[in-house]
Amino acid sequence: MSGPRLAHLMAHLTLVATTVFVLFPYAWMVVTSIKPVADVVSFPIIWWPARPTLDNYAAILADPRFLRSLFNSAVVAIAVTGLSLALSIPAAYGLTRLARRGSRPMLIGILASQFFPPMVFFVPFYIILQTVGLLNTLSGLVFAYLSVTLPICTWMIATSLRDIPVEIEEAARIDGCGDIAMIRRIILPIAAPGVVTAGIFAFVLSWQEYIFALLYTTSERAQTAPVLMFYLLGQHQIDYGRLMAAAVLLSIPIAVPFALIQRLYRSGLTDGGIKG
Repeated sequence: MSGPRLAHLMAHLTLVATTVFVLFPYAWMVVTSIKPVADVVSFPIIWWPARPTLDNYAAILADPRFLRSLFNSAVVAIAVTGLSLALSIPAAYGLTRLARRGSRPMLIGILASQFFPPMVFFVPFYIILQTVGLLNTLSGLVFAYLSVTLPICTWMIATSLRDIPVEIEEAARIDGCGDIAMIRRIILPIAAPGVVTAGIFAFVLSWQEYIFALLYTTSERAQTAPVLMFYLLGQHQIDYGRLMAAAVLLSIPIAVPFALIQRLYRSGLTDGGIKG
């Protein structure tokens, strides 16, 4: 076998091995979720159940605590995504177009706020939320998550806006476009990959975040799905089937949209990561 063909074969084998390694935990989670209880804990391991069942899904969907936690996660994720984009788009536009001096140091400063480990912010945020009465509320979680998503979204969108030729905006201004109309009609359609990527980042982070939600919510009315899954572990035994069914359901709102728009996401991630 020639050198290029051998390299091509090795690249494919490496790609297949990496794909299997990455997808195996998720595949095992799905298989476990459709196993009867006896098959979950049996030894030797049963790789595929003789009689797949949806009982675990029926049990978890019949739990009102899980449904409420899913609703809370959806409310928080949608609010964080919407607010992150609503605030970061004009901020990025101002930093890249309106700020005459100091825009780059400001962008670096915004991004530098994410260099600190999250545990640094746990106690200050707890005190702030307790002081303003937002502890153990969904609004408090939204406020806490925005501290993470807003700087990153501003940075990602700003790097996309930099690649838009200024001449396009100058031509639009000659036609009478103001700043708001400029952002809505000219900037956003061109910078769509970066904006979508920033929105996906904000949604995924707020949908699956665990530590902030565990620390700042203590009652079921404000618990999100990742926190509830922790309490599903139980004190003396673990219902793995029901736990895996909950994990699969929790992953669907992220996996399905991501699969549908992954090309747009990849384009925006590349623009924001390399050109910044």
